[in-house]
Amino acid sequence: MNHNPQLRKAAIGFLLVMTILMLDSCKTKKFIYLEDMPVDTALTIPPKYQTRIKPGDRLSIHVSCSKQELALPFNNVSYHVTNEGKTTASDPYAPDGYLVDEKGYINFPVLGRVYVGDLTMPMANEHIKGLILEGNHMPDAVVETRITNFTIYALGALTPAKLLVPEGQINILQAVAQLGDLSSHAQCQRVRVIREEDGQRIEYDLDMTDTGIFNSPAFYLHQNDIVYAEPRKRKPDGTNQAAFWISILATLASIAYSITYMTK
Repeated sequence: MNHNPQLRKAAIGFLLVMTILMLDSCKTKKFIYLEDMPVDTALTIPPKYQTRIKPGDRLSIHVSCSKQELALPFNNVSYHVTNEGKTTASDPYAPDGYLVDEKGYINFPVLGRVYVGDLTMPMANEHIKGLILEGNHMPDAVVETRITNFTIYALGALTPAKLLVPEGQINILQAVAQLGDLSSHAQCQRVRVIREEDGQRIEYDLDMTDTGIFNSPAFYLHQNDIVYAEPRKRKPDGTNQAAFWISILATLASIAYSITYMTK
């Protein structure tokens, strides 16, 4: 069968353009974190955030000194004596820890009720150490405090997860990295941090392409923060997905047939 050469060329060109546009529309849209960050230029780092103890936190507090037997009463752990006569701790950090009540107090062995609310962990260490020294319980106490239930919750176009932070400090970039990065459906300029603070619920919007996030109150995450990455659009349900792929296959089959027919 003869065809008009010009018409054949135009038809083939049209089909090729449509194929390219269709394939291009299927590409995952990329974005660049901190896109406006200047290269080889230093940015001033604000004072490092220190996590503060809040009601509902569980604290692991370990007390030690040169004479271990003096520290035994201050540690909420179990001890046993070995065959060699040495005293050892079964676990230097109690799994349950000390619960901080609504007024910021914990019940601590020997010392009784101790206020730790709104203290950073180094401040809590020094405060408890000072109380031990004031009571002449031991001359060289060393105190180490950790928050054992520091948790971040992720929703939306992130891997839904409950992220435990044993270090007691994490920023939004570190959290996103640990959660497996933002998905291709995420609006990188609308990552929300929802926080409960002083009896209020506050929402912060972060633009992950903008270095301004370094100065945001939500750059360093707090205990029980919710990180919500807003999706670009709702994912289609199973029926719509099936229809979408059937349409794609049908279109590709039609293009292949047309090209084969016209080039005979």
